[in-house]
Amino acid sequence: MKTKRITILCTLGVLLAAGTGGCNSTPLRMEERAMVPVNQAGKQIITRRAAALRKVLGPMKTRGAGINLSSYNHHEFPAPEIMKLVKELGFNRIYCGISSESELSEKLEQLLSAAASAKIPVELMIRQGDFKRRFRGNALVRSFLPQFRQLPDLAEEIVNFNTSLPAGAKLAGVTVRFEPHLFTHANGAAEIPGLYYLWSSSTFGKGLDNDKLVELSMEQLKKMKAKLKNLPLSIELPDFYPAWVREGKLSKGSVRDLAAIGKVMLQCSGNQPSQLVTRSAAAMKEGKNMVAVIPVAGHTSVNSGALRRRDWNDLVRALGYFVNSTRKQNCSGVIIRPLSELGYMLLEQD
Repeated sequence: MKTKRITILCTLGVLLAAGTGGCNSTPLRMEERAMVPVNQAGKQIITRRAAALRKVLGPMKTRGAGINLSSYNHHEFPAPEIMKLVKELGFNRIYCGISSESELSEKLEQLLSAAASAKIPVELMIRQGDFKRRFRGNALVRSFLPQFRQLPDLAEEIVNFNTSLPAGAKLAGVTVRFEPHLFTHANGAAEIPGLYYLWSSSTFGKGLDNDKLVELSMEQLKKMKAKLKNLPLSIELPDFYPAWVREGKLSKGSVRDLAAIGKVMLQCSGNQPSQLVTRSAAAMKEGKNMVAVIPVAGHTSVNSGALRRRDWNDLVRALGYFVNSTRKQNCSGVIIRPLSELGYMLLEQD
C-alpha cells in the first residue's frame, strides 16, 4: 500500500511539473468584440464617409489600421471582410495585435493570406505588459507555478511561425508597445523575476525605479531584436516618455534613445485634436519620417488617453486637423486603432 501511495505521489509530481514547469501559454487578453450597429446608415452615406477619410489620410505615406485578433472571436474569422474595410478606408498597412503566442495561429494565417492577395503588409503589434513571467514563492513552489513568456522568448516563436508561412504571405515586421509605466505593484510587477523596481509617481529621477524600468525595458527590446533576425522591429513610444526626459524626470526614453534599437512610432495620448498635436510636437522633431499612432476611444471619455469623437464627421475633422498640422513636423504616417471601432462608426446611423 505504501509503495502504491509513493507511486501515485511521484506520478502526480511529474504531471504537475510537466503542466507548469517551463513556459506555459500566456493568458489571452480578450479585447472588445467587433460588432455592427443595429441601425445602419444608407449605402450612399457609408460610401461618402469612407471617401472623406481616404481624402484626409491621403497625404500620409503610411496609413495603418490597427486590429486586435481577439476582437474577431467569431465561428469563422472574417478575413475577407476585414480586408474589404481596410481598402475601403484607404489604409495600406495592418498592425495586428496579439496578447498571447497562442494567437500565432490559423486565424492569423488567414489574415496574412488575405492581406497578401490585397498586397497589404501586416506587422504584429505586441504590448510589453502582456509578456512577463510570474515569480512567487520559494524555489520549490515556483517549480509548480506557471511561467509565461517574456519578449525575447516570444521573438523566437514569432520567427518560427513566420518561417512556416508560405512565401509572399509572411509578416512584414513586429511592433512593441513600450509601456514600463504599467509595471506597478497593482499590476503584479512584483511577480517578475529579477525585477526589484516598481513604477510610481514618487520614483521619478535619474537612477530611481522608473528610470531603471525604462533601462530594463530597453535591454529587453535589444534582446528581442537580436532574436527576431531579419524581421524589422518597431517601437510604439507613448508621447509622455520624451516629455519626461525633457523635464529631467527620466534619463532615457526619448525618441533618439529608442531609435537606436528600432524604428520609433509615436503614440499620441491626447483625447482632443489640439492635444494630439501639442503633446507630440516636440517629440516629432527628435526623429525622421515619424509615424503617429492614434487610438480612437469607443466613447467620449476625457480620461482614456484616446481620441474621443461624437460621430464619424467629428472623427474625420479631428484627423484632418492632425494630418495638416503635423505634415510639416516630420510626420509621414499615421496608424489608427482599433479598426473595429472605425467599422462600427462607419456603419452607424446618425
